[in-house]
Amino acid sequence: MKYDLAIIGFGVIGVESLYAIAEKINKNKKFNIAIIEKNIKNIPGGVAYSKLSSKFGFFNNPLRLSHPSFKSWIKNKKNTQKIVDFVKENPSYQLNNWLSANINNLFKKKISGEIYFPRLVYSFYLEDKILDIFNIKFKKKLKISFYQGNAENIKFEKKNLIIKTKKNFNAFKININKKNIYIKKLDRKVKFFECKKMILGNGLLPPKKINIASKGLNKNYIWDFYSEGGTHNLLRKIKKLENKEKKIIITFIGNKAGLLETMLQLKELIFKKHYNISINVISKKLATLNKAKFSNKVGKYKFNYFTNKHIDKIKKAIQILNLLKKEFKNARDKKFNKYDVWTEILSKKILNKSIQKLNKKEKNIYNLFIFPKIRNITRFTYPEPISAKEYLDKFNIIKMVKGKAVSIDTSKKNILVKLDNNKIIKSDIVVNVSGPVNLDQLNFESNLIKSIKSNTNKFDKRGFITDKNFMLTEQIYAPGIISYNFNPSRQTIIKAITNNSRKTVRKIINK
Repeated sequence: MKYDLAIIGFGVIGVESLYAIAEKINKNKKFNIAIIEKNIKNIPGGVAYSKLSSKFGFFNNPLRLSHPSFKSWIKNKKNTQKIVDFVKENPSYQLNNWLSANINNLFKKKISGEIYFPRLVYSFYLEDKILDIFNIKFKKKLKISFYQGNAENIKFEKKNLIIKTKKNFNAFKININKKNIYIKKLDRKVKFFECKKMILGNGLLPPKKINIASKGLNKNYIWDFYSEGGTHNLLRKIKKLENKEKKIIITFIGNKAGLLETMLQLKELIFKKHYNISINVISKKLATLNKAKFSNKVGKYKFNYFTNKHIDKIKKAIQILNLLKKEFKNARDKKFNKYDVWTEILSKKILNKSIQKLNKKEKNIYNLFIFPKIRNITRFTYPEPISAKEYLDKFNIIKMVKGKAVSIDTSKKNILVKLDNNKIIKSDIVVNVSGPVNLDQLNFESNLIKSIKSNTNKFDKRGFITDKNFMLTEQIYAPGIISYNFNPSRQTIIKAITNNSRKTVRKIINK
């Protein structure tokens, strides 16, 4: 099968890219597109935002920081009502407390930008985008074919790419029914695709694989937390082990976003449903994400260091980090929170202005070395999960274990995690939330990415080295988080993905 374009993944990148193509392509231009999605149960939304895999998850950032089209969609009261109806009709999602706390705000003329939405809300937004794509498609010579399957290998042939899988790609169709979409599987199967160009719509890379000493490792080890179903999957495993007399020991490998996502539900199980649960958290660094919480100070924070006078003098990437640290110290001295400062930095696009002062060499230094350091000290998130973790800490339910997991084994019904200090942690359930593997260390975690690495050799530990339009090669574009220059100004992930996808599509259409 030959296509002008193949899009791998039909989450945010896939939908936004397809939408931009449908909008911008000349109505007289024939354009043949293949969409390849690994798990059709995650349409719409992908791993991060579907109703299936993002159950119990919340956005890390408030509505204020989202991109304009989503904020506009939320302000439409029909869409707000759709969210309210879903919460009321689906009690298993346990969103009634969230709704009670926010329902008055939802129906105000101007919704507060500080509201944190459940991540699944984005699936409603993307569903409307897909409906719009089909309405536009009928007016243009745009042909879209959908396939379920795991793209595992890329073969470069002159000007085209061959996308292969171990088994088959199975065709499916997206139909519209009363302003909703539904998926119908088709009998048609194909073994490979040939395409002129490809957009990689991958989200986060999985965690680095830990050495598994036993082939018979039981099903209570969760390697890739998000793609395996997130908190919903963990709760299913806990309920299968339920025994009020026996303590359930859960060990998390990692101490950041994945761990925090589970905290509200684990607190509910322990204190309201009286589950006997003990939690270990293994991490080299014991610090976690920061609460997105303003101080009680009256008025906005005023910059002392990120002023035009100082920004105009920026020539080195390290200067941006130094100014940020000084600004945080100044805020602390004046009784402001870091989040007050960070909010002003984002609203005034300070990082954008600062990065523009750098030459090409310094921008590369920024992307590779400085950006990760800035990210580590500016990771703010929805306060409620952190408060839940603090509550569990207060009752000594969480035990922090400093170290690095080096291997996993089994002993009868238990899972044994061995640390780099030779300590062994015995658990009933082990959850790897250690974060995505660095691209330069990826070997066994993703066959597709490994294949692209070996064919292009354009990557560092932060990601693929792409140009300003996220072009990796003449054929491959990667507008997502797997590119090293994905989001230098620290926008929200969705905002960056949306903007990057549109930029990529403009380049493809122009070429």
